[in-house]
Order: sequence, then C-alpha cells, then structure tokens
Amino acid sequence: MGHTRIGRLNRSMAWKEVIGLFCAGADFDQIAQATLKAASEGFNEKRLSEDAGYQKAVWLLVQMGIAGQSGDFIKHMCNCGIELSNNPSKQELNARLAAAVEDAAWDGGMKSDLAEFARQALSNAVTSAVEKNKEGELPNMPHKEDIDVFRKFGSKADFAHINQVFASEIMSRGLLSYLTQLLPNMVGRENRVLSTHELNHAYNSIEQHCYETGIVQKDYANEWMGKHQYKLNDMSDARIVKHGNFLVKKMIKALKYGKD
Repeated sequence: MGHTRIGRLNRSMAWKEVIGLFCAGADFDQIAQATLKAASEGFNEKRLSEDAGYQKAVWLLVQMGIAGQSGDFIKHMCNCGIELSNNPSKQELNARLAAAVEDAAWDGGMKSDLAEFARQALSNAVTSAVEKNKEGELPNMPHKEDIDVFRKFGSKADFAHINQVFASEIMSRGLLSYLTQLLPNMVGRENRVLSTHELNHAYNSIEQHCYETGIVQKDYANEWMGKHQYKLNDMSDARIVKHGNFLVKKMIKALKYGKD
C-alpha cells in the first residue's frame, strides 16, 4: 500500500487515464474512479492482512464497540492495553490508540503508509463520533462528557458511523497518496491545472466522495450486528481480520460500481 512497501509508482495506462481525465477537465468523481482503478492493487487482501499497524487499528476499532457494550468502557480498554484515566477525553483516548497502532506498526521494523493512514483514520473516526453525539448542544448548558459518548460506541448507530469514517478515510488517504505524486507535476497553464488551489479542491472533492460512498459501511455494520443480536463480542480475532479486509473491499466495490 505505502510507498515503503511498493517502491516506485507503476506508469501504467491507468495512470495515463488519470492524467487524461484531469487535463480534459473531467469532474472529480471520474478522477476518483480512474485513480481507484490504478491504485486498487495496493488494497489487496494479502497486504491488508499482513500490515500489523492496519490490523491493530481495526482490532481497536472493534474493541471500542465491545467496550461500549460491556458496561465498563475504561476497564475493557485497559484489558486491551489502552490505559485511560477515570474521565478520559477524546484527545486522551486518541493518544493511547495512536501509540498502540504505532507500536504495532514498528514492531516488524518498518512502518508502512497504510499503518499511518489507519492511525489517522481511527483518530478521526473517534473524533467524528464524539462530535456527532454532541451536535445541538447549547451554550451555557450542561455538556456530555466524552466518556459518556465512548460508552455508546457499541450501539448500532455509533459503531456504524465509526466504521464509515474509518473505511472512507483509509480509502481517500490511499487514493490521495497516489494523486499527490502525480497532479502537482501538472501545475501550469499548458497542462490545464492552473493552481495549487485547484489541486486542493480536487483532493477535498475526492475525500468527500469517499465519505459519501462509505455509507455502505453503515449498512454492513448494521447487518452484521443484527445477525449477532447486537453483540460485538462474537467477533473473534480471525473475524476481526476479515472485518478489516472486508471494509476496504466493500469500499472499492462501492467506488467502482456505486453505493447500491
């Protein structure tokens, strides 16, 4: 997935298609589709399964859901190696999660870009879930503590939301890692990319496209929990690996063929 894993980019017809679409003024959805075609090899199941940092992030994602259902979020996370204070903030939780993913990623002697994408995606998924639960809070009124939100991570709605944000960010960061090496070389009037502002707009559009497509993760998470009577602790370590691989596989399929 990461450049530390695959070396130089392959100048295939797919990459030429990416450049051609952008130069022709194609919309950003087309660019995202073409980039996915060129980059999807980096998301293959073997690479996902073997990346310790990515798998650690997925495992922690699921453990937070189990912790939310356990009745004692802090104790369960402590048993998973994530030690928290009695009233942890999202910043504290994210710091502990990030450290755990970093440790796992470097345990093999080399951290991949995929592991870094997973670390950031997990942090943003937690932050997004907390902010979503606090929407509509009024000034000068009592606010929810972050720990109260963490305890809801095992609900269908929150677990599905965390999955959506995590999977969509993994995908968008992976696609953008390729784009950032290609598109800046096209800046200038002759190449039709007139400014770095235009590039940033392209990048932001692709991020949004991935997030909106990630709605399929909500359906998948809800379906899985329904089959298991909302009990996430039915997920063994082997199932968690499959879960992590399927998150990306489902994103690729949805980006290629649409959300349905």
